[in-house]
Amino acid sequence: MEERVYRFIQEHALLCLGDDVTVALSGGADSVALLWVMRRLAPRLELTVRAAHFHHGIRGEEADRDADFCRSLCRDWNIPFALGRGDAPARAAQRGESLEEAARVLRYTFLRSAAPGKLATAHNGDDNVETILLHLLRGTGLRGLAGIPLTGEKLLRPLLCCTRGEIDALLEREKLPHVEDSTNGKDDCLRNRLRHRVMPLLREENPSLVRTVGRTSALLREEDAYLSRLAEKAALDCEAGEGLSSRALLELDPVLRRRVLMGSLRKLGLENPAMVYVEGLESLLRAGPSARMLLPGGLSARREYDRLLFGPLQEFPPLPDLSINVPGRTVLPDGLGQLVCFVTKSSNFSQKKPTTFALKCDMIRLHKFRVRSRLPGDKLCLPGGAKQLKALMIDRKLPAQMRAAIPVLTLDGGLIAVFGIGADPSFVASENEEAPVIRYEGPLFSNP
Repeated sequence: MEERVYRFIQEHALLCLGDDVTVALSGGADSVALLWVMRRLAPRLELTVRAAHFHHGIRGEEADRDADFCRSLCRDWNIPFALGRGDAPARAAQRGESLEEAARVLRYTFLRSAAPGKLATAHNGDDNVETILLHLLRGTGLRGLAGIPLTGEKLLRPLLCCTRGEIDALLEREKLPHVEDSTNGKDDCLRNRLRHRVMPLLREENPSLVRTVGRTSALLREEDAYLSRLAEKAALDCEAGEGLSSRALLELDPVLRRRVLMGSLRKLGLENPAMVYVEGLESLLRAGPSARMLLPGGLSARREYDRLLFGPLQEFPPLPDLSINVPGRTVLPDGLGQLVCFVTKSSNFSQKKPTTFALKCDMIRLHKFRVRSRLPGDKLCLPGGAKQLKALMIDRKLPAQMRAAIPVLTLDGGLIAVFGIGADPSFVASENEEAPVIRYEGPLFSNP
């Protein structure tokens, strides 16, 4: 495996002689294997190897154990070690992010600050296949089908050429210690369900699944890079003052137009914007001169005659009262996203996300679901009791400009849930109960 990683690094120029490399060390099998390989390759590539571990403030004593293990391992291997700490639950509550997103942002912010040079993460070939499957299930374009990129901002991923089986074999052969994250064995998130249920079936059909998908994703990355270069030239041709010409954008081939719009979103600092925002911008190009839409990160887009302009968030008008399609999707106006409704067992998704609600079938006549903006005097019952919706929005630090756009879920005219805040517990389905699930997708509560 050491030689495979060395050839992969050389083939893709991931490292240069004398580089300073910090390994993102979780203590799990993959990151321990990566640290071992980097340590073995250090003399050949004249590397300075370090390690950094981030404690997210979740998982209690198990997380403390992981931090202690990483510190001890680096001491035994004589590797400089940095430990960072954060409070992911607090960030998630303050910013309306999922716990996973909050943890990821905090982790990478620390890891990049702790790495004087390059930062190596332990994503492997199996992770790449799982990521592509996730993108397919959620809807994606060429870049999503290309899987996990080899490099990023200071980042490199040397283990993408390796399977999880090869990593496990290395740990057993070299008797390398590691720790196990107990949450990896649970099926309460989609990636774990794909890993435990879908990947074994795919391997039965193709034992070389990881290599096959890896070759395909490499080809798609090359094609994506080529199209991106074409889109950069097209974007220059569409510039109109501080914005983009709507007319010039509409004259582009749809493939290039989507890429120009995606590139504009990335220039705004949206690292991986969802396709729903691009679709919203395309609608904006064909709308009236005063049309606008909300974007993540406190931003908005608007039409000003022929120009498409981006800027700080402006106050949005109230949502109209809309009937919800059950099952199906309900598109919200002004680029505010959509509500997706389906029926499943409530254990198949996270009950902790304030953007997804599973509701009791026996208490709900499905055809009466509606969504609207907040109204004066609205109250929401939560586990701690009823509270004014205005006060809850202030508690959650939701910007005043967007409060009128926050979807309020009603049943027969009564308020039962507010996206980004929570649901009345008397309407929430029990564990393993068949339940209608309503999920918000859009720019209001998620970072790109």
